[in-house]
Amino acid sequence: MTTGIISPVIACAGALRTVTSVTAQPGSELASRIVEARPSAAAGAFVSVTLPPGFDPRSLLDDPQGNGVVASYERPVRGLALVGVGVAGRVEVPPGAHPTRAKEEARALLAGPVGGDVPLLAPRLLGGFRFNPAAAVRDPWRDFGAGWLVLPRLLFVLSGESNAVVVAPGVDPGLAEAAVDRPAASAATASAPLRVERAMDREAWLMSVAVIASEVRAGKYEKAVLASTQQLASDEPIAIGRALARLRAGYPDCHVFTMTEGDTTFLGASPELLVSLLDGRVRALGLAGSARRGDTPEEDVRIGDALLTSSKDRIEHEAVVRAIRERLGPLTEDLVAPNQPELRRLKNIQHLSTEISARVRPGTGILDLVQRLHPTPAVCGWPADRARAVIEEHEAFDRGWYAGPIGWMDAAGDGEFAVALRSAVVSASRAWLFAGNGIMGDSVPASELAEVQLKFRPLAEALGA
Repeated sequence: MTTGIISPVIACAGALRTVTSVTAQPGSELASRIVEARPSAAAGAFVSVTLPPGFDPRSLLDDPQGNGVVASYERPVRGLALVGVGVAGRVEVPPGAHPTRAKEEARALLAGPVGGDVPLLAPRLLGGFRFNPAAAVRDPWRDFGAGWLVLPRLLFVLSGESNAVVVAPGVDPGLAEAAVDRPAASAATASAPLRVERAMDREAWLMSVAVIASEVRAGKYEKAVLASTQQLASDEPIAIGRALARLRAGYPDCHVFTMTEGDTTFLGASPELLVSLLDGRVRALGLAGSARRGDTPEEDVRIGDALLTSSKDRIEHEAVVRAIRERLGPLTEDLVAPNQPELRRLKNIQHLSTEISARVRPGTGILDLVQRLHPTPAVCGWPADRARAVIEEHEAFDRGWYAGPIGWMDAAGDGEFAVALRSAVVSASRAWLFAGNGIMGDSVPASELAEVQLKFRPLAEALGA
């Protein structure tokens, strides 16, 4: 197998991008089926073919950067994995712009027909957007920009219906063969332990919580979400594959993701769906109000019951649900939102949760819904404009894509975006962790500090801290 041959340039999203060609070995079964499918497909078509039995696309995530993975999105409990290798096209959002700015270019990238033995398997774009597109970009986010959606050269799709790869137009079939034949890396390889290089500023955090709570009590606004960050370091490159394996196993009902720019990867396991759209049906999730898990089943029940009856947490949660209902209203019909929240229990934390569903109005796509809903009061506060100003005043770091929308979309305008929580940025031997809390009028600074430290734990443990 040879690499490094350059094929003709593909023009996408206003920029010229090259596609690296890989010459297939004679008789390579996967590459041959892709070659055979192309003459029967229309010019410029995507080709979707089933993968060899026993190949799991998630094995590419054991060493995502080594395998050329540019983006991935998983729902482990559903058996769903989307793994994008290489870049065939890309839509970038200009600084200060919102997700719908990418809408038309995104559809153009996905406009080609689909051939092959899985013609109903549509190509998709993967990507995400900054929490605040107007905020100044600082480290470690300088390479990520305001947001992007990428069309992979190869999109591996594992779901209940299929295990297949979607090959973008013009991509050499040998690239798929090389990805499938590459020796598997070990996600469990031991690496050097992580140490705290820069801890969160606890004193500043406690003071900010007290100030915000007093302003809420004074009626200046209803809520603000205060985030924090800490920096970890190792003597060796951090094993992203191992971290993903731990997140997948420990948080199977979360949205597990990676987004990579150069040598930097944003990864996480978010419990919070922002919005999904499938066949005209919209789903969103109100998630606000948190408590730790109990050490025994009996204690766990007591803590959960206390969370369900906590006036502070119920008020915070109802503000989130109300905002989602109001924002979805103009774009939907037959909206359903239960009056009582349920408990969403994760490995180390439990939340108040309300699932909201509706029927979308004609002409509305997933990016319209993303722009309409982001940011929810769960990650920003309420009213949103005032809460953003509070965040800028109290957070001495760049949130970047943390707490922003992250997910996928297809040519029909369907898709799913999560809120990028429980997340970290990894670059070589350093990691930046992010976590935040909703601050209300009766928030107690010491309790909020304990909660935000609890939210750091999933990524700290997954990365090996």
